Amino acid sequence: MNPSPIFETAEFEARLGRVRAAMAAQKLDLLILSDPCNFYYVSGYEAWSFYVQQYLIVTADGGRPLWLGREMDARGARLTTWLQDEDIHTYPDTYVQSAERHPAQFLAAFLAERGLDKGRIGTELQSYYLTAKTQAVLEASLPNATLVEASLLVNFIRSKKSPAEVALMRQGAKIVESGMRTAIEHTRPGVRQCDVAAEIYRALMRGTAEYGGQYAASPPFMPTGERVDTPHLSWTDAPYEAGGQANFELVAARHRYHTPLARTVFLGEPSQALLDLEKAALDGVEAALEAAKPGATAADVEHAWQKAAGRRGVHKAARCGYGIGIAYPPTIGELNISLRPEDKTVLEEGMTFHLMPGVWQENASIVITEPFVVTATGSDTLCKFERRLFVTD
Repeated sequence: MNPSPIFETAEFEARLGRVRAAMAAQKLDLLILSDPCNFYYVSGYEAWSFYVQQYLIVTADGGRPLWLGREMDARGARLTTWLQDEDIHTYPDTYVQSAERHPAQFLAAFLAERGLDKGRIGTELQSYYLTAKTQAVLEASLPNATLVEASLLVNFIRSKKSPAEVALMRQGAKIVESGMRTAIEHTRPGVRQCDVAAEIYRALMRGTAEYGGQYAASPPFMPTGERVDTPHLSWTDAPYEAGGQANFELVAARHRYHTPLARTVFLGEPSQALLDLEKAALDGVEAALEAAKPGATAADVEHAWQKAAGRRGVHKAARCGYGIGIAYPPTIGELNISLRPEDKTVLEEGMTFHLMPGVWQENASIVITEPFVVTATGSDTLCKFERRLFVTD
């Protein structure tokens, strides 16, 4: 057996057991995974091959998962997973990005050869990586099966982390702290935004003396100037200006586990309006972290933030956080739990979140966030970075 370089085989076996229990609850005979995050969670497979079709097949009646992907990626599966050689299967390169044939046709024939083309088969319809074409081909090629929506089956299982997973996220926290210190130190009037971005990337990849970083599922978001009141914008080659503001949303990746952190920097003397916004944001973060504990709901955490920030006249329409853990582009979110009013998911020990109550108002914004893990008695922030508005000359 080829052991994963990151986790013990027993951890993967336990994960597979939880997946099969969830399959039984949905009466699934087979589960076809296409999300690389779920690939990694169940098998340990780690490669930048998700731009082509690849499938991880989990049967309901036991045995290890079956990996089916591009022929040139089979060695990657042998090097990174806990699977054995007989679990790793490939399709010819003639199926790759072809207008004449589709890998899902090969998948359907592969299942039929093994008598796995019957019963209730779950697919991840909400996955970024399962295309409409794939689903259509499977529906046409598996006439004896009923395809069932199973998009978030593994995503919700992933929400509760093992101690080994939390340990990786704490390592990522140290890396993202280094990246944030670098951002704050280099953000000065006259310095180009792209040069600061380069220093941030260096810090995030270099990591610490104990462990290095990886490419993340998201680039740094670091708007400034007239762009600063808008989320999800990155850098330009323009210089920072005196009297301006910069928002930094950074994320570190450690063996695909992501730990984000955001802070705001002001280059000069901040306005009273920004200082008031800082107080509201800090009150909200503190209240939300206090509310986050086993037995509380995701909605309870969001309500605590809104109530505390609302005392200072600040409200937020969007969710104030989301589940984090394993991630591949295009998102660092786990696509399972959101900290918002309608999410009644009950928090459990081991769940990890990014408390992200960024406030973007017309002519005013601030981002002060905290990644945290739910503990047996409450919550614990993964990062230990000073929580405030940073002011530089």
